Amino acid sequence: MMATKLSNALVAPAKVANILDWRKSVGVVMGLDITRERIGVAVSEHPEQRYEHKSIPLHSMSLHQEKEGVQGKKSQVNIDLISELEAVVRQHRVCAFVVNWPVHEGRMGEQCGKVLQVLDSIMDQSNCVVTRKRPFTLWCNDKNASLATLPPDEWGRAPVFARSPEYSPGMKFSSKTVIREEESAISSVEAANVLDEWVKNHWEIDNRMGLATAPKKTKSDTFFFSTHSVDEYNSDNACLQAALL
Repeated sequence: MMATKLSNALVAPAKVANILDWRKSVGVVMGLDITRERIGVAVSEHPEQRYEHKSIPLHSMSLHQEKEGVQGKKSQVNIDLISELEAVVRQHRVCAFVVNWPVHEGRMGEQCGKVLQVLDSIMDQSNCVVTRKRPFTLWCNDKNASLATLPPDEWGRAPVFARSPEYSPGMKFSSKTVIREEESAISSVEAANVLDEWVKNHWEIDNRMGLATAPKKTKSDTFFFSTHSVDEYNSDNACLQAALL
């Protein structure tokens, strides 16, 4: 199977940390939280650049806002969003992306497929946002990552699929997955939270001295969605392969 543009731009979380460490004086990392209707956006400087490191939420963007008389493909995101993303990337000198990977209780479902579909559409319509030289990584929180990496049982089954899902406010349950529908402000806050967690997992930060150690390999890098699975998603055979269900 030939590599796709999407898989060519996907790197491990530690690689993004190395990129930011190399460009800490001139670049930032952008966090994206992709939900059904919106993209939450946040930026993070290198942890040495701020006395008390905290990622900055920006305004969120609508995915499918259509102008009167203009109708795009259902699979493509709003062209105005593309232009807005390009402008924000230039303004903040973004060098890479950390994308929220919404695994729920160890399960990759419809929401994960939505993330890849939106990223694919962005790359299809612009060569100035996500590229091989400005790559992205997928980041899920430690709780969900630990569930996803549990060893199989004695019959070779993944134990996470035997778990009953826990109800959380603002969640909708279907036969496949949990779908989040965020308000505009909340999605950007979530993008900032994802960035903050990613930073804390890759640097030892001393706020008193204003120092941060060099990027280190973390346990979370063992939960790294493979480029092969991205290529399967991009194949002509199906919109979502079994790896995402």
